[in-house]
Amino acid sequence: MKPQRFLFPTAFLVLALPVACAAAAPVYRAFGDWVVACDNGARCEAIGMQDAYPQLVLRLVLEAGPTAEPILTLESDAPVEPRDLRLDGARFAAAALVPPGEGTLTIGRDGAQVRAFLDAIRNGAHLQAGADQDAPTASLSGLSAALLLIDETQGRLDTVTALRRRGPLPAARVPAAPVLPAPVPPVPAPPLGEDEAQALIARVRLQAAPEVVREDCFVDPADAFDAAGALDGDEALVMLECWRGAYQSSSLLFRTRRDGSGTAVRVRLPLPVRIEGERRMVDAFTNVEFSAGHLSHMAKGRGIADCGESASWTYDGRDFRLQRYHLLDRCRGGEPGDWPALWRSRGN
Repeated sequence: MKPQRFLFPTAFLVLALPVACAAAAPVYRAFGDWVVACDNGARCEAIGMQDAYPQLVLRLVLEAGPTAEPILTLESDAPVEPRDLRLDGARFAAAALVPPGEGTLTIGRDGAQVRAFLDAIRNGAHLQAGADQDAPTASLSGLSAALLLIDETQGRLDTVTALRRRGPLPAARVPAAPVLPAPVPPVPAPPLGEDEAQALIARVRLQAAPEVVREDCFVDPADAFDAAGALDGDEALVMLECWRGAYQSSSLLFRTRRDGSGTAVRVRLPLPVRIEGERRMVDAFTNVEFSAGHLSHMAKGRGIADCGESASWTYDGRDFRLQRYHLLDRCRGGEPGDWPALWRSRGN
């Protein structure tokens, strides 16, 4: 299998950054131990994680718009007591804002308390849930830069709503949240019969043989989990399994005519993010599913799914239209599949 198809470099990924949220260009960038993701609705999420166990995971979510307030949570597998929190080894007053408990804890009761907590920790190095050397720890390396990027992306710089560069400008100066695109309704399609599906798979296997060789596919066609589904009354989607690993497999996708005429066309779908200057494109679909016009892809970076990407599209009668996209390129623990959004449609 080619793991580089669904593992991501730890260098930053970024589209051109808007100074306000009018353009709604998705943003993904890493600073130290923090990752920032802002989607097409200018909703931003910042996550602080590190290569350590046990660890604390800090997660900040802020919707776009002048009235939105930040939500900050602290995730821990062990109980956390406010009185035990340490900033670089010392107690700090803002610790009183954290309710006691374990699991996911909400920090602060409102946006003002969240900003006060961030002000208290953003120039620190570590936040610890105890004085012991092995106490769960959150790295704060990169937090300050992450907050500044959110301010820039959402147009909050120098306003009273800013997370990092706060100023006297009123909240009304913050741009409104962009409107998310409407979900695409699928095109009704007469389903494929079993014989029709198998005939299309066999035909595409023959036509795509040179491409299968170029891609170094190693799954034996006799054992492959190939599949086909109807796009509409004229076309079908054929999925040829190419690589298989311990916990997932990837397939090459082709559009072909249901009547058997013409040549199958490879499906490659661009995504709204650039990786090292190049636009990300899915040309091998992992854990692929296609049903009733909806196509999905979920590539885990490793078996526990603490990193990876997922996307879904809907066929509109001509093209596949992106409905949602999530990405996390750092494998550092955390909930399986809990990856920040870079693209959403309304209702997703």
